[in-house]
Amino acid sequence: MGFGVCLRPVWVRSYLNGKGCRGAASLVLTRPDAERLKPVGWNPLNFTERRRNFAIFSGASAISQTGSMSVAAAGPLLALAITGSPIAAGCVTAASVLPALLLQLPAGALVDRMDRRKVMWASQLVRMVSAVLAFACLAFSCDSVIVLIVAALIDGSCSVFYEVAEIAAVPDLVSKKSLNLAIGSNEAKQNASMLFGRPLGGALLAVAPMMPWLVAAGTSFVSLLALLVIGRPRRSAVPGSRKVGHRMAERSRRSRGAAARTGAGGDAKVAGLPLRGVLDRLMRDAFSRTVLVVCILANFLFQVIVLLQIFLAEERGMPSYLVGILLACSGLGGFVGAVGSPLLLRKPPSVSVVLCVLAWVPLAWIIALKNDPVIGLPVWGVCSVIGAHINVALRAHQANTFPSELLGRVTGITRFLSVGAVGLGALSGGWLIHLLGARGAALFIGMAFTSLAIILLSLLPFAAIHKFLLFVVAIIRSGKRDVAARAQAAQEPDVGPTAEPEGWSEGRHAPAAHGSAPGGTAADAARASEAAPDIALNVS
Repeated sequence: MGFGVCLRPVWVRSYLNGKGCRGAASLVLTRPDAERLKPVGWNPLNFTERRRNFAIFSGASAISQTGSMSVAAAGPLLALAITGSPIAAGCVTAASVLPALLLQLPAGALVDRMDRRKVMWASQLVRMVSAVLAFACLAFSCDSVIVLIVAALIDGSCSVFYEVAEIAAVPDLVSKKSLNLAIGSNEAKQNASMLFGRPLGGALLAVAPMMPWLVAAGTSFVSLLALLVIGRPRRSAVPGSRKVGHRMAERSRRSRGAAARTGAGGDAKVAGLPLRGVLDRLMRDAFSRTVLVVCILANFLFQVIVLLQIFLAEERGMPSYLVGILLACSGLGGFVGAVGSPLLLRKPPSVSVVLCVLAWVPLAWIIALKNDPVIGLPVWGVCSVIGAHINVALRAHQANTFPSELLGRVTGITRFLSVGAVGLGALSGGWLIHLLGARGAALFIGMAFTSLAIILLSLLPFAAIHKFLLFVVAIIRSGKRDVAARAQAAQEPDVGPTAEPEGWSEGRHAPAAHGSAPGGTAADAARASEAAPDIALNVS
């Protein structure tokens, strides 16, 4: 009867790595061990902690953005109440919107070069201090429009840096399997904050002129606490007896991640890319390039739609509260689209984007032909459902395609182009309505969306159509060669019956190989499959 000694593998590795056995001093932990021992911090250790941390992070961000949207809505209203001048209200609105156009690219560059959690934390801290100071000025009867303009400028700038860092940080918080769901959830909470933040700003302004800024300071404080909770280091996750193995596991994990993302160049080469290099890399990605073109044109046209519906509502004398309710359809549609986007993302991204743009065409023509804001604004909300899905698809694709070291700049470039299109559409929409009239502008929108769908159909599936045509040509050639072979065999003199090889069934030819074209030989089928390896839409 024998006996055995049960040794834990960790003890054996610790002994080989730290004591004696010089030949085993360079022993590296296997992948399962490295994954099991990887550190806990900004990237949580297990699925439960990842879900908890992302829920805290996303919920606090939504609360903070709700406060920011309430201030953005209350500022112009308060300026109008103080001065009675629409010019003052326009200056406050421009101060809150201008950073979104000017600071996207600097924010992306900063986010890629600093700890993203620290960027978000600093943004929330500055926003909270600014809101407290604005609250104090308004509480002590300093009703100067300059205070509102400066507060709006600071709040808008902090929002840009925070949102770029937040979008770039989401892939670091969740696993790759949960990435689509996380991005969709984050997009849904952003739309919910826009949906509820604007009415909240008006309601708080009715309570007291300084209340929106007090609430904004409180929401920023909540976000600060959430970032501190997520970023708190957990030293106890790595016991003292595993420090050596933990360090080796971390080095192995980092080297594998760098090789997988950047190849031989490493993290330093990718992180050191200039902004122009990141733009070139973004434009070389077919899916990102095409979807960005779609987003730019769609954002421009959506601003024309909004101005057209407001113009029609003013012409028909609709009450302002009804117009406000109808305008809220956009935020509601964006929320619904973001929530349902993970279901649609089960299809290939190019297929889902093509379907979304095709769905825009009949909706745009409904808006154009009906020419009624009671119908047009809800239909615009349905368009927002589709737009939110395209946003989620683009962000998920970029998170899976580009290395983490570039996500900040990629996000900054993407947001700069989309926000620029929004501003250009808002500026040009009034001129289009003035030059073409309400009816002409509506028809222009319908034709523009139809042209957009045609352009997309010519760009995205071009490679798939090309492969499909090659496949058809290969099958046709295979069939012609088979017919010629049959005709040649029929002209040859019959030399008498020959024994068929064992295992063959009826017919004069050997059975085609698995996957061959009907009626063709195995070589023909191989040539056909080689000419058309894949006919699915795949531009990513």
